[in-house]
Amino acid sequence: MKKVIGMLAVVALVSSVASAELLKNFKYDGKVEVDGYHMTNAGDFNSKLKDVDSDVQTRVQVNAGFDLNEDVNAVVSVVKNNRVYGQAAGTSESIDDLNKVLFFEQAYMNLKGVLGIDHKLGRQYYGNEGDLVVYYGPNMYPYSWGLPVSALDAWTGWYKTGKWDMHAVSGKLTDSFGAASDTDVNLNGFVANYDLMTDLKLGAYIYEKKTWQDTGTADLTLDVAGVKATGKFMGFDYYAELAKNYGKTAGIDYTGTAFLANAKYNYDLMGKWTFMGEFAMGSGDDQKSAKKNKAFHSINSDYRPGAIMGQMTSGLENSDPTSAVTDTGLTTWNLGAKWNPSKVEKLDLTAKYFFFAPTETKQAGTKIGYTIVGNELDFAANWKHSESVGVRATLAAFMPNKKYATIAYGGTKHDAINYAGLDFIVKF
Repeated sequence: MKKVIGMLAVVALVSSVASAELLKNFKYDGKVEVDGYHMTNAGDFNSKLKDVDSDVQTRVQVNAGFDLNEDVNAVVSVVKNNRVYGQAAGTSESIDDLNKVLFFEQAYMNLKGVLGIDHKLGRQYYGNEGDLVVYYGPNMYPYSWGLPVSALDAWTGWYKTGKWDMHAVSGKLTDSFGAASDTDVNLNGFVANYDLMTDLKLGAYIYEKKTWQDTGTADLTLDVAGVKATGKFMGFDYYAELAKNYGKTAGIDYTGTAFLANAKYNYDLMGKWTFMGEFAMGSGDDQKSAKKNKAFHSINSDYRPGAIMGQMTSGLENSDPTSAVTDTGLTTWNLGAKWNPSKVEKLDLTAKYFFFAPTETKQAGTKIGYTIVGNELDFAANWKHSESVGVRATLAAFMPNKKYATIAYGGTKHDAINYAGLDFIVKF
């Protein structure tokens, strides 16, 4: 079966091969995910209306790499994520129709050691899942409906020396090539990490998202600079990040800030226990000043606290992006525990409690009407059958604050959103 999958990957990724040497050192890997979930009250917080959202989604990813020559290798990733259970099957077996549902999310060359730097040129994943500021790649489940995948068209340069690990990125988010007006959006950044000692690693970054206009509208420049620390202290593993906005648009300065910190502690008792806690806050904007936007803005955040709230919003920009109230910022914290029983080593059980609130409760001097968004309880069971096969079950409930539910959604109820999910993951 593995040989068959490999042959299919070659056919899908390389339609014509001028020489067998093109596939030198060919390697591939991939993943098949099946995500089923059942959710109630998500649109109105009213159990009497009996609104239900129930779907089973699939996503297939195939990553392939091979050498073009001794100095350059190529990476191509194909994703198929258009299939939802209950839809009609594929209409045709022709390659032409297959191309309509296969998306080449990655296609880049890696030039090794040119001028002392590794250069990745082309469409590529960038960042890490859950990152506060910028991430492009397959989104986590159960935190994203549709199991979406994004990528960045860019050049990235990578360099390591001693305790330093650095890279730069220069990419294009939007290009209006051929249009009458040019409103391109570019992303540039630099990241540096330093291993200060065994139990402490430091990092710093700066990104700039630039929107160019040629229609008389002011250009938009959004800068995000930040510092990170990862380490261990008295048995606690910890992480802290502070980010600050700079830049401007139409005479308005971006001045927002964000802070994220978490810690965990491992303890052995009838298995392995991990106790964890996290706090995160993105500043809001009271809109009193016409010259400043004090709300925090990320580039493309993938920070998603909670199985339910993490689907409703990502990042710390707003407490509820579906509401007419914007730039409130989000303040959230969570506490949780994970247990890996000694007698059932393949099983992990996790429980977490989340709290959500707007950071800024006033807009243009007027109170938004609520000071708490709500609370969420998540329970998850992970069964690791092997390195290649896993099953995950999730139960979650989001309990909205009464004022938040009535103001943000205009209803009269504040019943909980209930979520149940079951996921299968197969790696090859």
